[in-house]
Amino acid sequence: MKNILLITLVFILGIEMTVAQKQWSLADCVTYATDHNLPIKRQDILVAIKNLDQEMARRDRLPAVGGYFNGYSTFGHSQDVFGTIRRNDNFNSNVGINAEVTLYQYNYLRNQAKKATLQAEQEELEKGILRRDLTLKVVQSYLEVLLSQALVHAQDSAINFSLQLLDKAEKSTAVGATAPAVVFEAKANLAREKQQFQQYHKEAQQAKLTLAQYMNFTDYQSLIIYDPLLETEIFKTGIVKSQSDLIQTAFDNNPILAKLENQLLGLDVETKLIKAADYPLVRGSASLGTTYFNAFKSPGERPVFVQTKDNFAQQLAIAVTVPIFNKGKTKRQLQQITFRKQEIELLSDYEKLQQVQILEKLNLDWIESKQQYDISTEAFAATKESLEYSRLSFMAGKASIYDINNSKNNLIKSESDMIRARYNTLFSLLMLHYQVSGAIKFSNHIH
Repeated sequence: MKNILLITLVFILGIEMTVAQKQWSLADCVTYATDHNLPIKRQDILVAIKNLDQEMARRDRLPAVGGYFNGYSTFGHSQDVFGTIRRNDNFNSNVGINAEVTLYQYNYLRNQAKKATLQAEQEELEKGILRRDLTLKVVQSYLEVLLSQALVHAQDSAINFSLQLLDKAEKSTAVGATAPAVVFEAKANLAREKQQFQQYHKEAQQAKLTLAQYMNFTDYQSLIIYDPLLETEIFKTGIVKSQSDLIQTAFDNNPILAKLENQLLGLDVETKLIKAADYPLVRGSASLGTTYFNAFKSPGERPVFVQTKDNFAQQLAIAVTVPIFNKGKTKRQLQQITFRKQEIELLSDYEKLQQVQILEKLNLDWIESKQQYDISTEAFAATKESLEYSRLSFMAGKASIYDINNSKNNLIKSESDMIRARYNTLFSLLMLHYQVSGAIKFSNHIH
């Protein structure tokens, strides 16, 4: 009795643990993947570094302030201007504060701060590209898991049907109504169904492993992939916007195009920084300090505090540096900027071309897959009805097991085609939505 209670308790706990396990929706998988992706985490660090560069560039416009103290002694003989040689032992020192600021350099410091800001934005856009690529991989892997799970479930139903046929054949043979060959055929067909089930199960585990690797999730076997609202949201979504509107919206949400546009802005700022080399550099400085001198053993030497107070002074200075000749460096750097802009414009045109081609392919895939799904759904319903008639005929002894197996195989193939068409439709429409909107949550970007 105790053993029965223990087994019952373990069974109940096992059911509760299974129910309590997290069911991963597509949004859950994408969020987990982006939160645990190492390249994205590295990009967060690069963004933080560039933000600090931006702060330092802004602070460059503030004066640089520093304190100074110098002290040195001289010992030995020296000759004055009259040729007299005498002992010259002394101690010199000075102390003060100095501040220096750039007054003019063709807005060099302001443009340097703008450049740092654009570089920080560049790293953020690079993070968006990494996130986009990872999301595409996770979405594809997630749908492959759903597809493989659906095929496993369908094949499991086929095995149950074959078990029923085998049971019927064994009972019919036992009473001498059918030949023993019918039992062997039923067993062989069941073995083939189990073999196919194992193949689908292997593909499901491989798909789940791939998804877990993209997510950086260690225990792939504990992943329970389930998203009941995904198919409903996708299939109720239609494409209403025109092709041109879809393309423009896709351009607006494309992080690669945003990155290239940011690079063009950066080159405009870089042009101004290069031109600054041809303009005068004006620096201003201010200092205040005091000096002290002590000629050792000299009569009437003033005390250190009195002399420091008397020698206290302030100084203002302006330094102007005028460029004259830099061996044509500025001209050639500007030419490099022009070529770089042309390169970026070509890359932008190429990215737009690829984006249009992807949208056209996804739109075509969605239309064709939807039609294929509708046709395969009708074919599956008709084949299922045909199998039911064959099953009844077999039970009545009017059809052979070969006939019903043929009908069952047709149903399995029909169901498999329908499942694949359904998930091809899901994938095409979901990818079309993501390429346009840049999000897996459905909004009004395409409908």
